[in-house]
Amino acid sequence: MTSGDIVDVVTTDHERIRTLFGRMAGTPLKDPRRRELLDEVTDLLERHLAVEAEYVYPLALRTLPGRRETVEQERAGLATIGALLDDLSRVGADSAIFDRKVALLVREVTGHAHEEEALLLDELGAAAPPDELADAGAAARSGPLHKVRRSPADRPRDDLPPTWPRPKTHLRDFFRIEG
Repeated sequence: MTSGDIVDVVTTDHERIRTLFGRMAGTPLKDPRRRELLDEVTDLLERHLAVEAEYVYPLALRTLPGRRETVEQERAGLATIGALLDDLSRVGADSAIFDRKVALLVREVTGHAHEEEALLLDELGAAAPPDELADAGAAARSGPLHKVRRSPADRPRDDLPPTWPRPKTHLRDFFRIEG
């Protein structure tokens, strides 16, 4: 992490996560290094999600009362990301579902980071007292953190295009006359 305030800590994490996702994208499918990279992303994300939940969102609610809805949406995003991480922890890198779950994770995390940066962090950095931002940044870098709670309902909808079998195959099989 960085040595700045809480906004710097979070935006630096976002960049590190994007970089790791880029490295994963450049690694061939079924390559065992993809699991290693995912494990690295998971470690960073688990800590990052906890930092946001424990420091960023409470500070944003105190400092930006007009952004309550945005904060609640971002909090819900944390649970969704955490649920995907849980799913991926039980899937081998050689599984067909692994790449699909990774794609969902990338979509959720990059969307969450983009929205958070656009709708919350700049405003928080300008509105919150500098000493509170610095204290939260220091605590985020050194303090113990709690894992973000999640439930099965937090899993995102898988609306990526199907990989196999293709819908045309399903229709053909449905209308096939046996006999």
